[in-house]
Order: sequence, then C-alpha cells, then structure tokens
Amino acid sequence: MTLQELKHNLDDLQLGMTDKTVSALTEELNDLIGAGGKKFRPALLFLMGKVFGLPHNELTTYARAVELTHLASLIHDDVIDDSDKRRNHPTLNSIRDNTTAILAGDYVLATIMGELARNNNSELLIDLTVCIQDLADGEWLQYELKSKSQVRFEDLEQICIKKTGSLIRYCCTTPAKLAGYTDIKTMATMGERIGLIFQMADDIVDGFTQSGRPPFQDIINGQLNYVTLKLIELYPNLYRPIYALKNGETKELPWNDEQYLNAIKAVHETINFEKDKLISIFSDLCHKKNQEELIPFFELTLNKIQSNYTGLLSL
Repeated sequence: MTLQELKHNLDDLQLGMTDKTVSALTEELNDLIGAGGKKFRPALLFLMGKVFGLPHNELTTYARAVELTHLASLIHDDVIDDSDKRRNHPTLNSIRDNTTAILAGDYVLATIMGELARNNNSELLIDLTVCIQDLADGEWLQYELKSKSQVRFEDLEQICIKKTGSLIRYCCTTPAKLAGYTDIKTMATMGERIGLIFQMADDIVDGFTQSGRPPFQDIINGQLNYVTLKLIELYPNLYRPIYALKNGETKELPWNDEQYLNAIKAVHETINFEKDKLISIFSDLCHKKNQEELIPFFELTLNKIQSNYTGLLSL
C-alpha cells in the first residue's frame, strides 16, 4: 500500500446524494458535500481493510456510510451549538435555518440506512445504528453536563467515546468482521481510544482560529473541555473564575497565555501516551497478519490528528 493508493481510494469515494428530491434538499446537501472534508474515517477504514487483506470494493459502501453519518452528525451539532461556520465554511443552518438543517441531517441518515440494508449485512447495519444511538446519547450527556456543578475527566471521556469514538470504532470493527476476525473487542477499544485523542486534539484547537470557528467556543457554549479542565487541575485558583465563565456569569478569560499553553502541553502529553499504546496494539495486529509495512501508515494517521495543533505548542 502506498499513500498514493490511499489517496486514490479516497478521491474515488462518492459521497453525493444520488436520489433526487422534489425539494432542493439533495441539491443543497451535494453543495455541502462538495465543500469537502478530511475523510479521516474512510481513510482509517480503508487502512484497516488492508490489514485484513480485504479488496477495496468490499469496503466502499461502509466508508461512504461512516463519512455521511459523520456529516449528518455535524449538521445536527451545528444546530445544537448555533454555529455559523465550520472549517471556515458557512454551516447549513446559517445558510438556511435550523429546520432545514435538521431535515437534511435526517435525510442523510435515512439514505445511509437504506444503502446498508440493500448491502445485505444486517450485523454491520445494526452496528451503525448503535453508533448513531451513541452519537445522540453522547450529545445528550454533553448537554446535561452544562448544568453540573462539577465536571470530571471521566465525564469528558465517556462523552467523547460516544460522540467521537463511536464512528471511529466502526471503522476498526467493520473490516475485522468482514474478514472473520474474532477479537472484535480489541478493535472496538482501539477505535474508541483513537476517538479520545481525536477529541483531545480538537479541544486544543478550540482555543484558536485554526478550528475554523471563533476561539473558545466550547466554554462560551457552557462546556468545559480537556484543556479548560486541565487548567483547573494545574491552577486550582482558576476553578471559580473558569466555572463563572462556563456558567455565563462573566465573559472575561481568567487565564494568561502561559497558563493556557501549559495546559495544552499537558493534554498533548496525554495524547502522546495514548498514541503510544495505540501504535503498540496496531503493531501487534500487523505482526499477526504479516502486514508490518502498514505500521508507518497508522503512525502517520495518528500524527495527522495532531497536525492541526502541533504548531501551537511553540507559541
């Protein structure tokens, strides 16, 4: 496998809505899809497929399904968060309104369910419905967390495994199940832990314009993330002012640049710790499958997660 081959597979992946609607729904969805995305999840699914020796065409339906489910979740998230930009592009709810955005997300999910049902693999269809349930459950938990008087790292981990880790888990377990691999639990854990570091990296970028949104949107929306919670752990005197900011009692950021950078570096170290464990798990799998040449691709995939924020560590 080469990077060029992986890029070719991703470029060939068709994500557009092929069924026409009487309304402009599919037309506007295809405009949104045309704006592009990173396709991290399909890339991981294709890589895992290579580990298990699966042909590319056996994976495309599932790669399309996981990326479009992710898109639907983002459309709904933007409504919940009242976001007007994502990746420096206007969100669908800002172009139209919340009603049409919710309908668009629902249409995408219905399309995916139909396509997987026609693929005649009920287990993988059920797995994706579990992912969608996890996405909703995680969003619910995150919303409830806004009203809690104290947020713990365990709360954040539970939410991000459901919200971010569920679809990445699907990318790891789906090729394994198609190949008849039996240790699905390890594949599921690997996917969920990748989701964990993915969310930590997003939390680091949240404080900067690199996120494609105004900085500090999480705490402005009443949510603590890994960085702001780490700030409290490192500097207990920030507990009250950070919670005051979270609860909307003040709009002033209570930390200084040095404190924020130290919190970022601490989260970065946690990511590196998790990354080393993931590389070890993947390497063991590749040794079992005589696919050692794929280990650098997995390392590159994890490094890509960090690439959005690594330049911020030297600010």
